[in-house]
Amino acid sequence: MDESLLVVVLVNLLLVLLIALVALMLVAWRKRKQSQAELEHLLDDIKDRQGQRSDQMAEMLVGKYRLDEQKARELSESLILAEKQFLHGFFEQQMQQQAVSGFYDGLCRLLNSYLSSMPGSETAEVAGEELPDDNSGQETEPSDEKEKSAAGNPPPDWGDVFD
Repeated sequence: MDESLLVVVLVNLLLVLLIALVALMLVAWRKRKQSQAELEHLLDDIKDRQGQRSDQMAEMLVGKYRLDEQKARELSESLILAEKQFLHGFFEQQMQQQAVSGFYDGLCRLLNSYLSSMPGSETAEVAGEELPDDNSGQETEPSDEKEKSAAGNPPPDWGDVFD
């Protein structure tokens, strides 16, 4: 009788553990699905607003900085491209559920690209160099090489992510 009671208890314990494991997997799956839905909603919102943001930036550059319309449009598109690069890294980070340790560094690079793109901004490069370089052991290339590679390379192909 003791052996059969032990078998029944072990089977019940195994069944409870199996149910708990399935429940945890279901909760994790639902959380992942919800996170993905939130990111897709954010991406749709970004797509809707990017054209408006580009036009607003161009108007501001024409009005405030007195740039001609063509140069303002080019600068606006350049700023939107920098924003897309930042968002691409953010979405990759979120989809792969990586740590957010490099998020602030990416944001700083985005803001530095905004500063360096502004007309009459001679100090933008100096301000970008004064930021502390704490990349937690990540390899980085010097800012001169980044600027050269960004100027010499065509914009990256984003596929259908931002279309």
